Amino acid sequence: MLKSIKLTVKDSLIYGFGNIAVMLVGLVLIPLYTDPKYFTIEEFGIIGILDITRTVLTTFLTFSLPNSFFRWYWDKDHRDNQKGLFFMTLMSQIVITGSLCILLIPLSGKLSGILFKTDEWTNVIILLIISSASQAINYLISVLLRLESRSGLFTLTNLFKLIVVLALTIYFIIVKKMGIEGIYLAQVIGNMLYILVLSGFIVKNCKISFNGKVLREMHVYGFPLFLGSIASILMNVVDRYALNTLSVLRSVALYTLAVKLANVIKLIVVDSVRLTIMPVFMKKMDSPDNRRFQSKILLYTSLVVMYAIVALSLFSLEITKVITSSRAYWNIVYIMPVLSLSVFFVSMKEITVYGLYIAKKSRTISYIVISATILNIVLNIILIPLWDVTGTALATLLSQAYFWFMCYFFSQKEYHVPYETGKLIILFVTGTLFAFSGLLLVNVDTIPRLIIKLFLVAIFPFILYILNFYEKAEINAVRGFVAKWSDLRRLGDNLKSLKNITDDL
Repeated sequence: MLKSIKLTVKDSLIYGFGNIAVMLVGLVLIPLYTDPKYFTIEEFGIIGILDITRTVLTTFLTFSLPNSFFRWYWDKDHRDNQKGLFFMTLMSQIVITGSLCILLIPLSGKLSGILFKTDEWTNVIILLIISSASQAINYLISVLLRLESRSGLFTLTNLFKLIVVLALTIYFIIVKKMGIEGIYLAQVIGNMLYILVLSGFIVKNCKISFNGKVLREMHVYGFPLFLGSIASILMNVVDRYALNTLSVLRSVALYTLAVKLANVIKLIVVDSVRLTIMPVFMKKMDSPDNRRFQSKILLYTSLVVMYAIVALSLFSLEITKVITSSRAYWNIVYIMPVLSLSVFFVSMKEITVYGLYIAKKSRTISYIVISATILNIVLNIILIPLWDVTGTALATLLSQAYFWFMCYFFSQKEYHVPYETGKLIILFVTGTLFAFSGLLLVNVDTIPRLIIKLFLVAIFPFILYILNFYEKAEINAVRGFVAKWSDLRRLGDNLKSLKNITDDL
């Protein structure tokens, strides 16, 4: 199991490097998007609505084929025809995506009217649809890269796309004065270039093959996941749609910025681990140590996520002041702890749900997601009129907590894993107290405030030590890690050793 954990950490670091690049691109663009010289605060709210609409469209256009492909790829009955399986899935994805685009593009004017009560954004929505379609195909290719454990190629190609999108976005906004339209034109070009760069890898992993029975089975398996994915995405974006309907674009803008900052944790830690553990869990599903492996991955990931939540919540005011060009955004400090803590439940859900994937209980997943989405909608309707942006943040936290608990409850019935729930409770309660403590320091002078916050971040892991959170073996492992990597003379040898981490899964 130790080798599996080391392999997971290594690949997570590689994926994490790519996700850090995504974060940096996002942070570079925030000052541009919040600069009144280029966008009003209302236009930043429009960008927020368009971004979540792109997410919904991409999920709709993928039709959950990548999820089905992921489940079938390592199935023992199809390991001898993986290239044929990819070819069949890719062709099916292209046909579905292309057909839906043909239907959606003529409706772009109506979509603009529904979202913004004007057809002014029709051309932007056309670009949005094309970008979403190409992203859907990109996602299937990315799944193959992950299944093949090509974490290096995955990171490099995605980094290339990010650099292209960043450069073009800045060029279109600052030089060409294209405004919001330039943002989505850059994304279309970036997605197309991604496919072009990976064309050799795509061809190499294709073999002309078609099996109608297998394709039907994949669609039958994937359809409940498709409904669940749509519901899941809606659960994650309904907050901004609700604010757009029940409040004003200014509130959408503030909440969008807060979500972007909170999602830095999800992007760097949660998504990096998820990209790694999905193929590992599937490969090890019949391994005798898989359940303990899942338990430890949940605990270690939750620790890292909570530490990041504490740091981000404490320094959210300082970060906001640095990356925004307007004081109008500074009040998001009051909702950052709530939104950040919702990521803790997202992280746990991403791991505990695998019992249902392994047991092929896709319908159960769909029912859970749909019920969580309904709960989120109801909570937003109740809480937004009461507390506006704060109400939306609270609705998100409660919905994500419910989502995790239901995944945990039903997954344990199908595929019991001995999770260390007592330690997870200690971690959540302690982290919550630390995260909200920053609100008590908002009016403190800058220097004392920074000193106190740095002290709180530094002592957090030691407080957990006092609460007996760590096992003796874990403490010894950390000491060995520090001793190994603190010796800069051995840095080259240590980096080379990462290449030799393999695991017979």
